[in-house]
This record gives sequence, C-alpha cells and structure tokens, in this order.
Amino acid sequence: MKSIRGKVVALVVLCSLVSILICGGISIAKSLNVSNRDAEKIMSAECKSNVQDLNLMMEKIEQSVDTLAQITTSSIEDFSRFKTDPAYVTEVTDSLAPVAMEFAEQTEGALTYYIRYNPEFTEPTSGIFATKNSEDEPFQMLTPTDFSVYDPTDLEHVGWYYIPVNNGAPTWMDPYLNSNINVYMISYVVPIYVNGESVGIVGMDIDFSKIQNKIDAIKVYDTGYAFIVNAQNQIMYHKDVEYGTAVAEMGKGSLGNLDQALGKEEEEYREINYTCNGEKMDAFYGTLRNGMKLVETVPNQEFVADTMEIMKGLLIGEVIGVLLSAVCGFVFSSKLVKPIKKVTEIIKKQEDLNLKKDAELDRLVKMKDETGDMARAVKAMNGKLCEMVQLLEKTGMSVLDNSRMLGDSSQEVGRMCTDNSATTQELAAAMQEAASTTESVNQNIGTVTENAKVILELSQKGEKEAREILERARELSTRTQSANENTRSMYDQIMQQRKEAAEKAKAVEQINTLTQNIMDISSQTNLLALNASIEAARAGEAGRGFAVVAEEIGTLAVQTRESVQNIENIIAEVNDAVLNLGDCLHASMEFLEGTVMGDYGEFLNVSEQYAEDAKNFEQGMQQIAGSVEELNQVIDQIAVSMEDIGRVTNEAADGVSLVAGKTTEIVQKMADEESLVQGNSEYAGQLTDIVGKFTIDK
Repeated sequence: MKSIRGKVVALVVLCSLVSILICGGISIAKSLNVSNRDAEKIMSAECKSNVQDLNLMMEKIEQSVDTLAQITTSSIEDFSRFKTDPAYVTEVTDSLAPVAMEFAEQTEGALTYYIRYNPEFTEPTSGIFATKNSEDEPFQMLTPTDFSVYDPTDLEHVGWYYIPVNNGAPTWMDPYLNSNINVYMISYVVPIYVNGESVGIVGMDIDFSKIQNKIDAIKVYDTGYAFIVNAQNQIMYHKDVEYGTAVAEMGKGSLGNLDQALGKEEEEYREINYTCNGEKMDAFYGTLRNGMKLVETVPNQEFVADTMEIMKGLLIGEVIGVLLSAVCGFVFSSKLVKPIKKVTEIIKKQEDLNLKKDAELDRLVKMKDETGDMARAVKAMNGKLCEMVQLLEKTGMSVLDNSRMLGDSSQEVGRMCTDNSATTQELAAAMQEAASTTESVNQNIGTVTENAKVILELSQKGEKEAREILERARELSTRTQSANENTRSMYDQIMQQRKEAAEKAKAVEQINTLTQNIMDISSQTNLLALNASIEAARAGEAGRGFAVVAEEIGTLAVQTRESVQNIENIIAEVNDAVLNLGDCLHASMEFLEGTVMGDYGEFLNVSEQYAEDAKNFEQGMQQIAGSVEELNQVIDQIAVSMEDIGRVTNEAADGVSLVAGKTTEIVQKMADEESLVQGNSEYAGQLTDIVGKFTIDK
C-alpha cells in the first residue's frame, strides 16, 4: 500500500475498527454484567417467592398441628391420674377425637393424623390414628401402631414417634412412601410435655404430591426447572432423578460445586455455576421451613440469552460502522491527495534545479490546511535556495580572492614559526638549568631541616630535664620546710619539758619542807617517848606495859629520823640532777635555735632559688623549642615553595618544548596549507560551475 489515499483509508478503517471494538467490548461487557445481574436478580427473586409459597403451605400445616398439640396438652388436666388411670386416658382421647378430625379436614393435603401417648405409662395402642386414601375420601379411625411389637431403636417403623421425642422439638420428617396406599407423604410431628415430662406426640402426614405439584409448576426460562433436597443433599424430588440420590451423583460434571454450595448459608439466593452431563448450568437455592432446600436451575445459555442478542446487534452495528468509515476515508483522502500531487510536481521541478516562480504554487499557498503549510514551506524553500545560489556565486568569488591572500599569508607565517621554534628551544634549555638549580636548593633545605630537627630534639630534652630539676627543687624545698617545721615543733616541745622540769624541781623543794616537818614531828615524838618512859618508871610495876610502848615509840622516832635523813640525801642528789638537766636543755635549745633552725632556713632559701633557676631554664628551653619549630615551619614553607618552583619550572620547560614541537608542526602544516589553498582555488572554480547549472529569476 504505497499511496497516501490507501493509507488514509486503512488508517480510518483501522481507527474505526479499534474504536468500535473498544466501545463494543465495553458495551458487551457492561451488557453482560447488567444482563447477568438482572437475570440473577430475577432468578433470586423468583426463588425467594417460590420458597415463600412453599413455606406458607408448611406454615399452615405447622399452625394446625401446633394448635392441636396445645389443645391436647390442655385437655390433660390431671397428669398424675393420666399416668395411672387408663379410664381417664380413654376419656381424654374421646374428647380429643372430634377436634383432631376437624383440624385434619381443614389442613390442605392431610392424609393421616395421630395423637400417640408415651408407651411407658399408657397402653401400647393408646391414642388416636386416622387415615384416608385420597383427599376426596373421609378419614377412617384405625387401631394405632402397637409399640410393644417394635423396639424404640427401630426407627424404620416407630421413628415417627421417637425421633421427635429425642429431638425435644417439632420435627419435619423426610418424605416416605406409604406402601398401604402407594403415596409419598411428608410428616410434621410435635412432641407434647406436661411439667417437663414427655406425654406423647401430635402429628399429621401430608400428601407430598402437594409440594411436588408446586415444584413442577415452577418454570425457569425455557427449559429450567426446580427440585428439592434434604439436609444431607439427597434428592427428595427431581423430575429426572430418583428419590434419595446424592446431588453429587446426579450426573457427570462439576456437581461438587453445587453440592458444596448447598451446605453454605451465605450461598442462598446467589448464583451457583456447575456442569451436569456436559452442559453448563446456573442454580439458585433457598432453605424451606422443614430444613429441605428448593433448588432452581437453568442452562447457562438461556441465562445469558439476552446478552447474546445484544452482542449480535453490536457486531452488526460494528460491521456497518467499518464500511461507512472506509467510504468516508476514500472520499476524504481523494480531496486530500489532489493538492499534494500538485506540490509534488513543483518539488520535482526543483529537483531539476528549476527554481523559477510557479503560478500553481502561488494558488496552493493560499490554502489554510496542512497542504497550504507544505506549499508555503516549498515556496519558502524555493526563495531560500535562490538566495543560496546567489550567495554561493558571491562566496565563490570571495573564496578565490581569499585563497590568494591566504597563500601569501601562509608563507609569512611559516617563516615566523621557524624563528619562533629556535627561540623556544633556547628557552627550554634555560628552564631545564633552572630546574636543576632548584633541585640543589631543595637538597640544602633538606639538610637544614634535619639539623633543625636535631636542635628541636635537644631543646625538648633540655626542657624535659629542666622540668625534672624543677620538680626535684620543689621536692627539696618541701622536705626542707617540713624539717624546719619538725625542728620548730621539737624546740617548742623541749621548752615545754624544761618548764615542766622547773616546776617539778619546785616540788622537790616542797619535799624538803615536808621532810623538815617530819623531822620536827620525830623530835617531838622522841621527846614524848622519853616523857612516857619517865612516867612509866614512876608508875612502877603498873606502868611497865606503857614503858614498853614508850620504848617502841622512841625506836620509831629514831627510825623516822634516819629515814628522813636518807630522803634528804636523795633529794639533794635529785636537785643536782635537775640542775644538770636544766643546763643540758638550755644548751640544746641554744643549739636548735641558733644553729639548726638557722641552717634549715638557709636550706629553704637555697631550694627556692634552685627552683626559680630551674624554672627559668625550662622557659629558656621552651623558647628555643618554639623558635626551632617556627624555623621548621619556615623551612617547610620554603621547601614547598621550592618544590612548586621546580614543578612549575619543569612544566614550563615541558611546555616550551611542546611549543617548540608544535611550532615545528605548524611550519609543516603551513606547507600543507599552501597546497590546500591551491586546491581551494580549484574548488572555487568548481563552485562557480555549479551555480551556473541553477535556473533562477534574474
């Protein structure tokens, strides 16, 4: 497809097709959702309605049986007597018989009704049991089932009694076949109690065909139908499946989806998809009052029939839309292509280098669409090409003149470059010599740096030793001051002891006074003893005992005098010793005060001067170290500067060498340019020939 017309038609058809497909797809999807939603609402509402109808029928049956059960309970006025008096049981039964028949006749579909009592305290056949073969016949009273014949666990025969009693609540029994009349029945049984004790049951058997007829009357679309299952998902009634069949075994397919959904309360009245015998089906269900489930099912193709009709209509509309788009595209493209062909013819003229004005182009530039833009662009290009041709003509002449001038200039530049190359080579040699000198200076700076480092280490070591001397001087000063204080303390202590010794010497003088007193007392005692002896001698024999005492007193006085004399001798020696001790203490005090304490004071002054000198020495070492550090910093700066100078010098030398090389290359290039200038002159001539090929308005 080479023509624009074909491309435009294809593009229009394609855009229309894409738009139609997108809109149609969205419409179909929306329609399908709406149709499914509407169908689901219709099916769900219909299922609810049918469930309500069946529940209404069952509710009437429940009301009838529940009321009869209440009447039965209220009829037993004396329960104790009822349990022990068979006559009273018969009396109650006879009163209930007409009431029970009336309720049964008013209950739609009732074929059997019964009131049975607890066989534990009543006769095994006691109670009421009535049945009929069809709805048109009257009820017939029959003998109730004999409980004594069956075991309570025999649910097949007496389950209608024991199951509700065991449940303790009203119970709907599953449908069963009454073989006597060959009719399927469904039972509703209510257990009755008095004072919490089981009395019996009240129940009715309903013709199951009443429910079957209602189910058969349910029509879902064209071929859809309804069926019911029990709490175990077994078929209770289905138009094509046998009674008692499990839902999962109704046919082949994904019936498990339906079987699982029927057991979930949240799936009620919602769409359930499953497959049965190769056909896709949709189902809805609701739970009945008796625990069974009403299921309404319909083939999926009928469920979405409305959507399929909408899809067909949309497809037909899409085809028509595509055809109309193709026709419109063809007409539109024809009008679009005609001016383009005109512009193409004008461009072909320009291809032949014919740039003369064209009247058709002047008409096309007046169009307001893209074709007019293209025509205006072609006209503008034509004008610019004409200007370029004229400019090329002028440029060719200028290039020729410039080429001649450039040739002369190139020769002059070549000569100057030769001189420049020689000069730069000399400058490069000088730069290399400066670089070597810089390296020598760097080596000398390195030596100075090493010596400065040695001085710095020595000054730091001297500073460290000065700090040690200062510490020792401070320690000597501390020790000297401590010794001086100890000596001062010793001096004060000796002075105190000297004063105490002087006081004690005074005590010795007091002892002398006391001894003198004792001597006086001893003399008086001796005198008294002598007088006593005289008086005893005068008394004669009577005073002999007193004479002995007087003698002893005289002896004691003599001994006292001798002792006092000894004490005086000792005291004299003590006084001499105290005097000698005082002289020694005085001499010691003079030595401590005059010599020792003076020496310690001198030591303290020397240690302080020693510490001051060490501190000054340390400060001097610190100043030397600081100066050396500043010297190192200056040397480092000089070294860095010399390195920069050396580096810059080397770089300058390299640059000069490079300039020299480049200058040589320039000289060579200038030689090449001379040949290019000659070629340029030739090209200028060729350019003039090219301009001559264009046809333009002069």
